[in-house]
Amino acid sequence: MAASTREVTEPLFKFAARAPFNIAPERGAELAADIFGTGKWELRPSGTEANFYAVPPDKAIYLSYAGLASLWCISYAAFNVADVASRLQRAPKAPGQMEINIGQEYALRKIPAHIAYSKALFRQDQDWPDDLPQPQPSAGLDTSEGRVNNAFYGALSWIILHEIAHVHHGDEKLLPASLLVRQEYRADDFATCWILDNAGSGLYREFRVLVIVIALTWLFLHEQTIGIGTDHPPAILRFREASALFQAGDRSVGLENAAYVLKALLDPATPAPQHDTAKDMFQWVSARLEDIFKAP
Repeated sequence: MAASTREVTEPLFKFAARAPFNIAPERGAELAADIFGTGKWELRPSGTEANFYAVPPDKAIYLSYAGLASLWCISYAAFNVADVASRLQRAPKAPGQMEINIGQEYALRKIPAHIAYSKALFRQDQDWPDDLPQPQPSAGLDTSEGRVNNAFYGALSWIILHEIAHVHHGDEKLLPASLLVRQEYRADDFATCWILDNAGSGLYREFRVLVIVIALTWLFLHEQTIGIGTDHPPAILRFREASALFQAGDRSVGLENAAYVLKALLDPATPAPQHDTAKDMFQWVSARLEDIFKAP
């Protein structure tokens, strides 16, 4: 019997409120005292199509079950792409081999089906497909299921922090489009800086870079499916602003895995040249996205 997105993601929703604390634990006290303060904030589920939004006067943030399902599927795809591509990149190659081919694993792990379902949820909520594995909320971090969940909650933290910014800044809905867009840029900047500012330069930062890119990949796919709205900036401009804050090194694992994810999910058909460093590869993929997702 088919399961609804509510049945599948309600266990994930129960842990969602911890996501913005867990992604940057060094700022947890600051988030509680300086942002949430003494007022009552609420995280509420909704039954709409894949969507996340805030109602600042109510200090309420809404996460649709379809949105959680859609983001989890993209996190599943992203984790598996990064897992396969990074292993193949480091494996011995045949003489003259310039590219890695993840096609077989890509199909075996049902990555295209996860992406297709995620995109379908942008239009309307629908039951979880019987042939796709469901999230395992209690899976340990030593399992692939647990690592997918970890990527999902990391990406969700950026989205929730974006919505927290709307509430914190008292943003309004009934404004000219240019001012609405400005509010979105400010909320993006709040979320990205909150996650990265005190992340240091080790693996914690690399992971945070990757999950921000997963969230942005979800935005790209939303735009690809629904189109560009008048009250939000184009996804490519949001990506450009966020990635300018990554401050990652030439051999950044976060940039390497982010490049694999962006390439596989958003530009799978274009042959990729050989690159000397992870940063070079990320910059090449970023340039490809500029061509694909042209800002109006």
